[in-house]
Amino acid sequence: MRRQSLLAIACCVVIGLALCTASYAGGKVGYINLQRLVNESRIGQAAKKEIQKLRKQKETVVANKLREINQLRELINKERDRMTPGERRNKLETLQKAYKEYQRLFADAKEDILREDRELVSIILNKADPVLKKVAKKKKYTIILKDPNAVGYLDPSVDITDEIIEELNKR
Repeated sequence: MRRQSLLAIACCVVIGLALCTASYAGGKVGYINLQRLVNESRIGQAAKKEIQKLRKQKETVVANKLREINQLRELINKERDRMTPGERRNKLETLQKAYKEYQRLFADAKEDILREDRELVSIILNKADPVLKKVAKKKKYTIILKDPNAVGYLDPSVDITDEIIEELNKR
């Protein structure tokens, strides 16, 4: 925990020094809002559709497994009095295995969706990087931050997200 705090402080100091140097040298500072870049760019919207499609597929598989568990539970409750102790034990073991598989499927689906989301965001950022550099050179920015939250405050006037989205959508 202490190590993370020191790392965070060091990052803030480095960014602060970079901002001071940039302002001293007469340079310009800008930042982009990554969340808006993902949500508002065409490539980001296409990526979100892919994520939603994957989510629906995973939810269908998980829902089918849950339906299977509920049917098995109903069967056990309904036939409980007519089953021998051995049959009941076997059915309960089957139910328990199905429930464990359901939990595994649920966790795997969640992990797959998060991994796919990270990969798509990474692709978007890679495609946005040349656009970011082009805008930076064109507008003579010295520094462009991708994470404005690392700095305590940035004036909204240095937000160049709209420009980046516009350029990215042209491609």
